[in-house]
Amino acid sequence: MLDKKVVVERRKNRSEKYQYVLLETSHSHDMLDHFSNDDSIYSKLNPFYGKYDERVMELKDQLFERLWKLVDKLTERQKKVIYLYVKEQMTQMEIAKVLNVNQSSVTKSLNGNVDYRKGKRSYGGSKKKIFKFAEDDMELQKIFRKMRRLEEERW
Repeated sequence: MLDKKVVVERRKNRSEKYQYVLLETSHSHDMLDHFSNDDSIYSKLNPFYGKYDERVMELKDQLFERLWKLVDKLTERQKKVIYLYVKEQMTQMEIAKVLNVNQSSVTKSLNGNVDYRKGKRSYGGSKKKIFKFAEDDMELQKIFRKMRRLEEERW
């Protein structure tokens, strides 16, 4: 009697199209000491990095105060998710456990949902709503303009 091998092909997940593999390597502290934060790419691209300026700090405070007012316009679920994500710095999995929902519900609350039947049309999501609110908020736009002027002064 011959043994027949059964090959079962695994169906690919949609997420395999956009998931990336990250490689983490370890380095000695001596090696890392040669890469000062002041010489990093981030510090070169961000004029406020490592430099204390009371005006910038005041504008950042105003910015966050204004952004939290925009968060108040969201649904109750979205407000809870944003609060836990930003203020408590929880991961989506941790938020899901606190709210007793699936992690995908947390993702949808943040990023919205996608309807693939209608040509990958996305709708909802607290991030999208906050961006829309921010575009229409004149007070917030004024804060951004002041920050831009301070940035240009530094450069």
